[in-house]
Amino acid sequence: MSRPLEATSDPVKDVVKISIPRYVLRGQGKDEHYEFEVKITVLDETWAVFRRYSRFREMHRTLRLKYPELASLEFPPKKLFGNRDERVVAERRGLLEKYLKNFFQVMLDSADSPLHTEGTGLRLSKHTICEFSPFFKKGVFDYSSHGTG
Repeated sequence: MSRPLEATSDPVKDVVKISIPRYVLRGQGKDEHYEFEVKITVLDETWAVFRRYSRFREMHRTLRLKYPELASLEFPPKKLFGNRDERVVAERRGLLEKYLKNFFQVMLDSADSPLHTEGTGLRLSKHTICEFSPFFKKGVFDYSSHGTG
């Protein structure tokens, strides 16, 4: 007996693919820090930005005030010690990636979100996402000598 495969529709997988494939150590001495590569694909557009953990936290804090449904998302906690330890950074990479996937799921499902295009006839695009939050825009946080774009 054979049964047809059930179509499981995950809007994030269908519309937005987001991952954090790697992280890099930047800076020297007191300015040494890790940046996470955020790779985003929307339809046929793919781009990547490098962001520090503090930028993720800043985006979460800012957007949850505007979109209360984001408050239910678990954001990876800040570490007082060991935030440069390789194991801690690797774990944080996984938690931030999970957070971003959940973030897009919530924003795509929320009728109040500009990323919610279902039934509107609009298409989600790189431009839409970058306008929604500068976090996803290349070149926005390039003011440091180490550049994060």
